[in-house]
Amino acid sequence: MLSLSHFNKQTIKGDIFGALTSTIVALPFALAFGVTSGAGASAGIYCAILTGLFASLFGGTNQQISGPNTGLTVAMVAILTSFVAQSPENGIAAAFTVVSLAGIFQMLFGFFKLGKYFILVSYPVISGFTSGIGVLIILSQLEPLFGNALPDLQLSADTFTSTNTMVGLACLLVLFIWPVKYSRIVPASIIAVIGATLFFVFSGTQIPVVGAISSELPSFNLPVWESGLASEMIKSALLIATLSTLDSLMTSLTVDSITNELHDSDQELVGQGIGNVVAGLFGALPGGGATMRTVTNLRAGGTTPLSGILHALFILAIVLWAGEYTAYIPIAVLAAILTHVGISIIDWNFLKRLHQVPLFSAGLMILTMVMSVAFDLVTAVLVGVFLANLVTIRRLSEIQLDNIKLCTVKEAEHITLDEMVLFEALDDKVLLLNISGPIGFGVARGLKQSVSKTDQNKALLIDLTDARFVGVTSTIAIEEIIVSYQSQGRDIMLSSVCDRVKEDFEKLKLLEKIPAEHVFETRLAALSYLTKKFTNS
Repeated sequence: MLSLSHFNKQTIKGDIFGALTSTIVALPFALAFGVTSGAGASAGIYCAILTGLFASLFGGTNQQISGPNTGLTVAMVAILTSFVAQSPENGIAAAFTVVSLAGIFQMLFGFFKLGKYFILVSYPVISGFTSGIGVLIILSQLEPLFGNALPDLQLSADTFTSTNTMVGLACLLVLFIWPVKYSRIVPASIIAVIGATLFFVFSGTQIPVVGAISSELPSFNLPVWESGLASEMIKSALLIATLSTLDSLMTSLTVDSITNELHDSDQELVGQGIGNVVAGLFGALPGGGATMRTVTNLRAGGTTPLSGILHALFILAIVLWAGEYTAYIPIAVLAAILTHVGISIIDWNFLKRLHQVPLFSAGLMILTMVMSVAFDLVTAVLVGVFLANLVTIRRLSEIQLDNIKLCTVKEAEHITLDEMVLFEALDDKVLLLNISGPIGFGVARGLKQSVSKTDQNKALLIDLTDARFVGVTSTIAIEEIIVSYQSQGRDIMLSSVCDRVKEDFEKLKLLEKIPAEHVFETRLAALSYLTKKFTNS
């Protein structure tokens, strides 16, 4: 978040240079994303301006550069297409209302400190999701490159020799072969745009172009709530908020790894949310942290939020005084830029190692990628996260079951000498159920099974010395064990119940199911009680 301390002679020079460099990199992408979305080049440009400005003013990552990106653009294309088809009059307005609503959701994520949870998504899901977005963006550029979308595409000599296609393929080739060392001076995307524009101007060829961007500032539009689209608007807003959040926080983590600093995830979400609220009100695309542009800013000397603010102002200046020149930029070069982006973000490294990773991880990645393309991004993420969490819970349950030991005196471990003496005196009349570490709902079934398989003619002592958390399901499982023992007239006791676990038990009134004299502060006290009882019986 910007403060007065960021205005100092030591950093301002680097911030200016970082902003200029990132602006050069960002402009072609902002144009390309705007055109691809169907909302027009200005929607991408003003996304870069508005989200870049407000995310830098109020965000939690000093060097963050925000703007339109691949995943958000793909999502916005689907939203615009669907909403306009269902409501021709208000569809576009409703789609941009979704952008503002998504910003509100992001702000709520930040206020409720949910930022840390968004980066806990398993890698195969992220890999499949981003790879699916890459495939979608490539498919979306087939028409501007070759003249037809995939269903109607007929690859022939005529297709590849058309002027528009040749310009696009030439630009794509430049993007792939332009040396990295020169990209630090002049990005390949700028070379491609300049080259294609000069070709259009001097060749006199008639090919589709971007068109001029108006020098007038975008108009303010009040949000529109379309009742017939209500559920889709909320669902779409959550998708946009989630995508922007993931992009922003992943970029923030990249910055942390380079600078050895720590960003404020929740503050970053507030800043990005404010940016998206304003973007939606002015008809701009949703934005999020842009990794390549952020790293460019960082490498060029940007160190404070001032660099992001200047980045937005530089783009605004270019639009106001040079927006008319976009009329000469061929759409084919923007299609080439996005096709290059799509190819680049597919996780080729993971795909090459699919045969080396566990079958489940490989399958999860492929499933998420295929669902992203065949269905929609929301379904892909939800299904991927759900399956990943199921497997994680199962594995954690297996580990936690190792922390549950049911044994007799001859098998007991880590007991004191005094306890050993009492155990021996009991002569295997008592079973010890030792629960150590946290146990969750995945353990409950195994807990009940382990007890049901034992000899219930013996007394049971449930020892919770090392348990610090017991979930609701496990509390119910323990309750069922207690009721089962009591129904057979057998003794069952609890020992070493810490305050945290006792609170869990009291919520479900478990302690009311067992006599107070059968709940002991320590395991030694419980064994002493049992020894006296069996000795006197």
